[in-house]
This record gives sequence, structure tokens and C-alpha cells, in this order.
Amino acid sequence: MKKLMFGLSLSFFAFNIQAQALANKKIQAGLLTGFGLNFQKMKTNRLQTNGVGSDFMFGTDIIVALNKKTAFNVGLGLNFESLKYKANSNSLYYLYRGNHILRLNENHYVINAIGNTDSVKVNNYFKLDERKQNLVYLTIPTMLVLRSNFIGYTRCFGKLGLRTSILLSNKSTDIGSLMTIEGSSIGEKEQINHDMKSKGEQFIIKSAAGFSCGVEWNFIGGIALIGEIGYFYGLTPLYNKRAFFTDANGLFANKATQSQLQLKASILF
Repeated sequence: MKKLMFGLSLSFFAFNIQAQALANKKIQAGLLTGFGLNFQKMKTNRLQTNGVGSDFMFGTDIIVALNKKTAFNVGLGLNFESLKYKANSNSLYYLYRGNHILRLNENHYVINAIGNTDSVKVNNYFKLDERKQNLVYLTIPTMLVLRSNFIGYTRCFGKLGLRTSILLSNKSTDIGSLMTIEGSSIGEKEQINHDMKSKGEQFIIKSAAGFSCGVEWNFIGGIALIGEIGYFYGLTPLYNKRAFFTDANGLFANKATQSQLQLKASILF
């Protein structure tokens, strides 16, 4: 019995030494991955959300200790996001050439182009029913970290700060109909447009403020495994004020903001 108690005491002492060594580290750096849900808030009644989008992320994570209870978190990662929306009650159109959606002006109204001689052919008009956008962002988080003391191998933490993202890629898959002309009548042919690009529509910088909390586990030696959940509210609009759509009421630009719920896991050395 004495040997058992001695062994347990020795093990507990060794665990505390190991955890204390990690608690005293000034810099932790490693890899991060995660998954999230994107929630859009449309700012125009001519479009509406069409379900929840997704966010897959991976990158690097760095934590610099300020003292035993506070630290600064920065990193660099890629976010592969999706957004989903659809046309509201009015028919919605855009003009395209190849896989490029064109920015519209007064000469590109669908109503004016139909049946009139115009430099833009009516067959280049697409009636949009649903869209799934696929975006790639380079993201830089800057967060203040508040940490508890280690209890055995684990400690809890909370983070508060910003996530700033730079747009790298923007493509969409559009479900709808191609407008066709047969004699003097105008028809619609169901079609899916893949890998569509709309240059200048998406706001190039996206910033969000939020918080997260999680648990850090001293896996072995100076290596830590971290699980984290966070919520971030978008501070910037997703789209520029540039018209890429038209309906019966005329030209308009998409308007929306975004919030995100994220689950992340990381390994730090």
C-alpha cells in the first residue's frame, strides 16, 4: 500500500513538473484545423438566404505568453467558405460572357434588351434561381488570451479579438435558366453555370469580432493539444456597392453580412 501511495505521489509530482514546464513557455507554435458554419444576414429583400454555409480552415497558430494568465494569439490560415442564397419572389437576372458575370449599367437592363436591337445578345442573360458561392480567404487572427492555471494536465482559456481575412478566390455555381429566343418568342432553358466569376463584386477585406473558449491538454512533454469553440460577428459587408443583378425594379447590388460559429483543433509545440 505504501509503495502504491508513493508511486501515485511520484506520478502526480512528475505531472505537475511537466505541466509547469508548459505553463512557463513563452512561445507556443503549431498547426490548426477546423470547421465552421456561416450565417448570412441579407441586407436586400431581392435576395434571401438558402441554408447555412460552411467553413473549412487550416493554418498556423502562435501564442505568445505575456504572463502566466494572459497571452497574445496570432496566426495565418486559409479558409475555404461557402455561401448560399436564392432569388426572392421577383425573377432575377445577370449578364455573362464565358464564365465571367458582367457588371451592369443602364444599357444592360433585361427588359430593355428583350426584343430590341442591342449590342448585348439576349442569349447572354441568365435567370438565377439559386447560387452557392465558394470563397477562399487568407485569415489573420489577433486575439487576447486569458488562461487558468493547470489542473493536472489541462487548463482552460478564453479568447477575445478580431479575425481579418483577405479574399483570394471567388467562384459560384448558379442554378437557373438560360434565356433563349425562338422566332419572336422568348423562352427559358434550364441550366447550371459552374465556376462563375464576378470580378469586383465581393468586398476584398472581411473583418469579424468575436470570442472563443476551450481546453488545452498537455499531451506529452512540451506538446499541447487544444480544442476550441468560437463565435464571430462580421463587422464589414460581404459585397461592394456594384450592380451585377437586375430584376423588374432595375439594377441592384447584393448586400449581406456574416456571422460564424467555429470549431477548431490545434497542436502546439
